[in-house]
Amino acid sequence: MAGYDFLAGIRVLEVAQLGPSSLGGYLADMGAEVVKVEGLDGDPLRHSSSPAVGSPDGPSFLHLRWNRGKKSLGLDLKTDDGRALFRRLAARADVVIEGMRAGVLERLGLGDERLRADHPRLVFCSLSGLGGDGPYHTLGSHGPSFDAFGALSSLNPYALEPHEREGRHPVGMHAMGLYAALGVLSAVVRAQRSGRGARIEVSGAESAAHWLPEGVNVELNAGLLHERPGFANGAGKMAGWSRLCAYATQDGGKVFFQGLSAKFWKRFCTAIGRDDLLDLGAGDTAATDDAIHRELSAIFATRPRAAWMQLFIEHDVPGGPANTRAELARDPHFLARGNLYETEHPGIGVVRLTGTPVKTPGQAFAPTAAPAQFQHSDDVLRDWLGLDARATQPLRDGGTLLGPREPDPRR
Repeated sequence: MAGYDFLAGIRVLEVAQLGPSSLGGYLADMGAEVVKVEGLDGDPLRHSSSPAVGSPDGPSFLHLRWNRGKKSLGLDLKTDDGRALFRRLAARADVVIEGMRAGVLERLGLGDERLRADHPRLVFCSLSGLGGDGPYHTLGSHGPSFDAFGALSSLNPYALEPHEREGRHPVGMHAMGLYAALGVLSAVVRAQRSGRGARIEVSGAESAAHWLPEGVNVELNAGLLHERPGFANGAGKMAGWSRLCAYATQDGGKVFFQGLSAKFWKRFCTAIGRDDLLDLGAGDTAATDDAIHRELSAIFATRPRAAWMQLFIEHDVPGGPANTRAELARDPHFLARGNLYETEHPGIGVVRLTGTPVKTPGQAFAPTAAPAQFQHSDDVLRDWLGLDARATQPLRDGGTLLGPREPDPRR
């Protein structure tokens, strides 16, 4: 079901929607068995964002990525029977993810203390927008607001025109799952060693606030700050910025030149037969940087990008492509390193998707497609609790256990 085998044997029970679904997604990528518990409303991530894949009402890329490799179990947690089943499942899990507003499971009688009383080694992770306490914790929130809170951006990228949106994707919404995965896996390691579980809490807003190394630390230490000598030129830019800059090439592409250090700058100038530029780069003034930028703009425009990439490689000069999304999709380095995989998705056909930046020798990253809602209800209850379809039929009749909403060709 999942991508790699690092977390094989780790069981995760997820109650999450939208961005918090990414935590279970990252764990599934690494091999955990992640069961997504869904009610009648399911995960709106399935049809969030544009473009849709396969048809105008097809799934989103967010769903294909963050819900891939998971199993979907239909369970009504608003009923006594549903909550009882959830507790039985949690007692056999290593991790429970609450990816809604903080405290949802507590209000249902399924909070971390109740579940860990049944299963002391359990790691319970609450992943929400604003956390479980503090003056804002009762507020609803959406992904772009996390960046606004964290002083990264006050703009909602989804309110911008498409050409303005490039490079303005939210940080907090994507960082929250990564921070949570770090916390969860650390707690799982301790639980395996000591038998002691944990409660982990991560908020999207704080994930954005902690993202930058300087960030709010600058404001917290104003009396201790000093300008670093030689770091900026006379125009207030980083000294030598023209040697760490993107330049247009002859064929309309761009390269990102990285000849900032003296040895690489000399190596580049020698490689192109322009040792005269070394004298021009002797100072780090604004005028020097501007002059180098003019010279390099003219130089890089004389050859196509592939020729510059070959020169960088042959002469060990740091540089690389400054790709658009379309260029990245065919970049030879990106393709050669196994960053893409293919999967058959019901109703769509073969879909090519980005995999994971985590690589390991001897394993191909090939998770199964994101599940249909309720697709694995019978399988999970059989495998985890030893219940067969006949045993759960009364629950179906009573409306607690939710079966597949429509026939699924994968079963």
